Amino acid sequence: MALPLANTSYERNRVADHRGLILLIVVVGVLLRLYLLMRPGHLFGITEYDDGVYFGAAIHLVQGIVPYKDYVLVQPPGIAVMLSPIALLAKVIGTAKGLAFARVVTVAVDGVNIALVGLLIRSRGRIAVVAACGLVALQEQAIASSQTVLLEPYLNLFCLLALVSCFESFHFRPSRGAIFLGGVFFGVAGSIKTWAIIPAAVVLLVALVSKKRSALGNPLLLLVGTAAGFFAITLPFIVLAPHAFVSQVIVDQLARVPGNRIGLLTRMNDISGSTPFIWLVGHTQAVVLLLSVAFLVVLVIAILRTLADPSSLSVAVIMAAILVFLALLWPSDFYYHYADFEVPFLALTFAIAVSGVKLDLWGDFIDNGGRLGLALAGSMLVIVAILDFAYQAQAGPAPLPPRLAEKTIPVGSCVVSDQVSLLIASNRFFSTTPNCPKMLDPFGTALALSGGKTIDGGAELSQKVVANWLSVLQHASYVWLTPQNARRVPWTVATKSYFESNFRIVAPLRSGLGTIYERIGA
Repeated sequence: MALPLANTSYERNRVADHRGLILLIVVVGVLLRLYLLMRPGHLFGITEYDDGVYFGAAIHLVQGIVPYKDYVLVQPPGIAVMLSPIALLAKVIGTAKGLAFARVVTVAVDGVNIALVGLLIRSRGRIAVVAACGLVALQEQAIASSQTVLLEPYLNLFCLLALVSCFESFHFRPSRGAIFLGGVFFGVAGSIKTWAIIPAAVVLLVALVSKKRSALGNPLLLLVGTAAGFFAITLPFIVLAPHAFVSQVIVDQLARVPGNRIGLLTRMNDISGSTPFIWLVGHTQAVVLLLSVAFLVVLVIAILRTLADPSSLSVAVIMAAILVFLALLWPSDFYYHYADFEVPFLALTFAIAVSGVKLDLWGDFIDNGGRLGLALAGSMLVIVAILDFAYQAQAGPAPLPPRLAEKTIPVGSCVVSDQVSLLIASNRFFSTTPNCPKMLDPFGTALALSGGKTIDGGAELSQKVVANWLSVLQHASYVWLTPQNARRVPWTVATKSYFESNFRIVAPLRSGLGTIYERIGA
């Protein structure tokens, strides 16, 4: 199937008036995210495990402590590189304020994602803009993933930048430089999370079947750009620790064995963004099934419209939506923020389905210029925004690290924890103690040392994991354990015996923040 190039001059004139609409939805999405972030405890409190790992990696990096070489990191280093300017600032303002600033930046990144989706879809009319931007702005997991430092908002940012660079008005740009730059953006996305290989491979495949490949700068340029973007970020780390990089980022992730497989209902709930509707009406299974069927219908309509009027971006978006969805069903474990990677592709597919390109199935009711259709789309956007606001507003405050931690633990002490976000939010992440362990991610460390197993998946039986934790405990002056520590620490006879013989409780902390222990005789 040969796909056409863009008619750029006509399309530019046609889409210019939708920028204000895109901006309006961006403002709605960002204000909702900022409101949620400003709830008690959410800006400076403990809301995640992963944010401590990623921001901690950036802090380590500006100290000259390198992932893969000096400690385990089971994700590519792109997020640490991206956050390194904020990590430098954190050396002045403190890690707690640095993490808070990084959270605000993540909200801004997600606002850019909403705008980029709008730029990609705006040639299909106002209803398409409302549908696509509205879904990205208001989908539950897209909102949740933007509330702290997680990979998916940054992964989406560079994948969408790649699509905007490669496509204009749903067709490949005729510029070699634009295609190469799109590849660079895909490469940078891959340096943040390897999942970027899915949309990158899809766009490369679509480029191979497009008309006038030489005018597109040749798919080879896309491939070269992708490699350039990826290695520009990762090559220094690969050179310093090639085996550890490949093992931790690729091999251990592919071999990952969690304790239990996450069920289909949970995955579909997060992908479809059903939770606010379940909160409103109950009936979890019925709501998830209804929304899942609705998205399936949308996908079928989008495919039919694309077959009737093929365009390069439509084909790429629909293929990416399907493949990302299947990828989210594959691994045994699944976390809510995984679903955010599907959201932009699902939103663009939704927009393709409801836009009225050369089909009269809906007549004037849903038409690029149909006022009734636009009013309906806008009304639905407002209703979902209100529902999201009400659902999120009822959530309680996030726990704040107590002042007791700062009073109890001297500055520069060697503190280890099963969740380093506690140390970052308490300004106790930096250590001046020689030989203090650099364990940033206990969960990931168990994966790397056990060949891909989690603690509850069998890593507690690994001699390497146990020996590593014994070494960590032997060098620590303070240990801060959360109520979730059994999922991250191998409490064997050896580790438990050493810990109980050498540490005592300083203070149990409220609000699920765990317990601080100090070395006996320290």
